[in-house]
Amino acid sequence: MRNETANKKARPSGRAAKNEGSLPAALAPEPRSVSLRWWPAVILTCWSFGFTTMQDSDLWWHLAGGRWIAQTRALHFTDPFSFTRHGRPWFHPEWLTDVILHAWDRLFGTASLVWWKWGLLVATFGLLFRLLRQICGRSGSAYLAMLAAIAIGAPFFDIRPQLHTLLGFVVILFFALTLSRRLWILPLVLMLWANLHSGFLLGLFTIIMVLSISFFYGEAPRRAAVLGLACVLACFVNGNGSDALLWPIRFAQDSHSPFLRVAEWLPPWEPGGIRSNLYYPSIATFVVSLVIVVGSGGYRRQPRLTLSSAAIGLVTLVLSLRSRRFIPLFGISQSLMLAPALAAIAASLRRRIVPGMPWLNRPRVWQLALPVVALIFGGLRLAPYPLSRNAFLYLTDLDSFPVEAMNFIETNHIEGKVFSLYNWGGYIDLRTEGRLQVFIDGRAGTVFDEKTYRQYLRVTNLRDGWEDVIWDAGADFVLWPQRNPKQIAELRKSGRWRPLYSDHVAALLARTDRPLPGPLLPTPDSPWRDLALGWSASHAHEYSEAEGHFERALHRMPSLRPACEWLANAQAQSGRLAQAEATVDRCQRMFPDSARRKQLLGIFQARAGGLPP
Repeated sequence: MRNETANKKARPSGRAAKNEGSLPAALAPEPRSVSLRWWPAVILTCWSFGFTTMQDSDLWWHLAGGRWIAQTRALHFTDPFSFTRHGRPWFHPEWLTDVILHAWDRLFGTASLVWWKWGLLVATFGLLFRLLRQICGRSGSAYLAMLAAIAIGAPFFDIRPQLHTLLGFVVILFFALTLSRRLWILPLVLMLWANLHSGFLLGLFTIIMVLSISFFYGEAPRRAAVLGLACVLACFVNGNGSDALLWPIRFAQDSHSPFLRVAEWLPPWEPGGIRSNLYYPSIATFVVSLVIVVGSGGYRRQPRLTLSSAAIGLVTLVLSLRSRRFIPLFGISQSLMLAPALAAIAASLRRRIVPGMPWLNRPRVWQLALPVVALIFGGLRLAPYPLSRNAFLYLTDLDSFPVEAMNFIETNHIEGKVFSLYNWGGYIDLRTEGRLQVFIDGRAGTVFDEKTYRQYLRVTNLRDGWEDVIWDAGADFVLWPQRNPKQIAELRKSGRWRPLYSDHVAALLARTDRPLPGPLLPTPDSPWRDLALGWSASHAHEYSEAEGHFERALHRMPSLRPACEWLANAQAQSGRLAQAEATVDRCQRMFPDSARRKQLLGIFQARAGGLPP
């Protein structure tokens, strides 16, 4: 690793030593122009990893929460959206993120939130690239280590407050690991971070750990204790007071909490939830990188930086083994060891290979060619995706939410209490502003108690008495996904519920002992209405009529991929397989997914009826 100081003496006046960040004597420093050549590749590469498709169920209640805070101007949080916990305390460490998301939504539109996501990713991993280059002294090694970090975490990147934690973590590393002259900024970072996401606790722990290791090696800045105390105090400046620090610790330590069985909190080896295929290889890479850095003399040249990087990697590794939501943080941490390891490997190869092949000794050529290759790589990865607001539909998996069902609810001014899918609760919160109060939404543990969540699980798992849970809770309506038809069928069979609306995504049922809200009106003309009508026609084997609806939906909303895929299905059911395949290729140009293309074509060729899943 790079030699930031030539000795182990304490740094005067809290300043970094003059030779901080200098390269080992064996390596000549890169010209600044070399680093500048890499930045276009870094930006395109980071952007290309911002297209993870995920059912972003939490985004909606964050938007609803931001709107509620803006309307009430209150930082005393109580639940305004549910009928099970209405008016109860709401532990809300992400309140400032909610306000930012709401403001962005008001200024630029909901779909433009993709730019908020892309901007944070580029800022986070761009800053990581800069840090890694300072650590290892080589832009190429820094780029590859950054690439590994972002690829490991990519499956978890959605439009949520966690992106602020990724950025905050890298900012902390950037200033703390290098013992920057601007360490005074760390309390300010933590003060802001403590109102953006509860992950700030990792940032606080990282600062204290790095300062402690620096003190051990005699490199601690003057007034390090004052700086550490200021960081701790800064964390108390938030909308939740001391609970902001204590609640996440209590939550993580309660091993019997059912909330820890939510998919994102599961350990990485358990089935279900998001998975990173690079996670387990990255653990081996981290261990090998540590061995290489120590074996190549990196620890002798800079023991503090080596030990700090190893400790940060081990801490985030333990966290990621307990819960997969920490995998992106481990991806960032392991790059701190990977970058200098790659630089050491590259230096060793140069020493061994170049003397026998002098034609390879063209440093200026390599300094130009390598960033160009990286730029082409990033451009090729980015090119197939929609670089506009149209990406929002795919990045949030919006077509899996009850969009048209909510259009029906709004058209008919339906209000009351609704039992709905956990992942749909936030979307209902946003669409109805609390007029349709939910049984539960994605704020598990911060608003809803364990009893409410266990009752919800009783319904989803069809345990004995699940129907009574809904009825006894006093729900006026049930909004349930068609992909889980047993609950819908059983409720209708009971005679206590009657259907109000149904489409390809959701069914809406109402209690039979309460009057209907009045004459039911059809939803306004829209692409989502055509999508629903086309599905109904396909379900009735009226494929010609279905094609007309899907074509109209695509004419009004060319990015509506479900309409495109169901159009291909209607064509296939009509015996026009070649045309269906061409339509599937058209769908792929909206948003590429080669596995889905193969799946759809396999379905079309294997059967003559039915809709693609």
